[in-house]
Amino acid sequence: METTNSDINESPTILNGNDFNLIMKDANCNVFLGSIEAYQVIEQEAVAIIVFKFRSFCMPLLYAAADSSLSAKQFPFFVQTVQSDSNQMNVMASLVDFYGWKEVIAIYVDDDYGRNGIAALNDELDKQMVKSFYRLPLPLHLKQSDIVALLKESKLLGPRVYIVHVNPDPQLRIFAAAEMLQMMTSDYVWFATDWISTTIDSFAPMNRTALRVLQGVVVPIPNSGVYKQWGKRHS
Repeated sequence: METTNSDINESPTILNGNDFNLIMKDANCNVFLGSIEAYQVIEQEAVAIIVFKFRSFCMPLLYAAADSSLSAKQFPFFVQTVQSDSNQMNVMASLVDFYGWKEVIAIYVDDDYGRNGIAALNDELDKQMVKSFYRLPLPLHLKQSDIVALLKESKLLGPRVYIVHVNPDPQLRIFAAAEMLQMMTSDYVWFATDWISTTIDSFAPMNRTALRVLQGVVVPIPNSGVYKQWGKRHS
């Protein structure tokens, strides 16, 4: 953002010689502190605020998250900079319907991001008449033992179609645990939401071999609305 700000100000044509001033504040994920700092920014006659947790102010807000619970109708000064979760959940539900699966397990992080995304998925699956939809939440600060325990629990439910909606995880712990439990075979179907694209982009070229654990997982192609299977499904 600082680089973009500098490029804009150096160009004589973008803002016709006016300067674009970037004010950055770190609330350390504290809602109260964030509210105070936001009002301080407003007092500096800011024209827009870019936030990562939505707060309601009577000025344009650019929201850099895919929260499907927010809408321009509810918040008239709200501009979402990425697509809503409901878009990718619609794609996933359509794929589930296309292959005739009627039972699905969703693994998600138990915070606003995870719960709102899974709520959107539930709405889309209802449209496709999916018979059973099991929700398995993971704690925000999860341990590998939490993942293993949850996956073992999921085996008792019956369905073999999984949709994973968590935060970016460079260790790919869910799929590593699933591989250890022999759940990455052709008997299982795995979907990952757009968190996986962010995770994959963070891998350096020399560390790409670690991505082998994703073999067979259906992942989104960034900014395309298209999903593809990573590698080939092994048995």
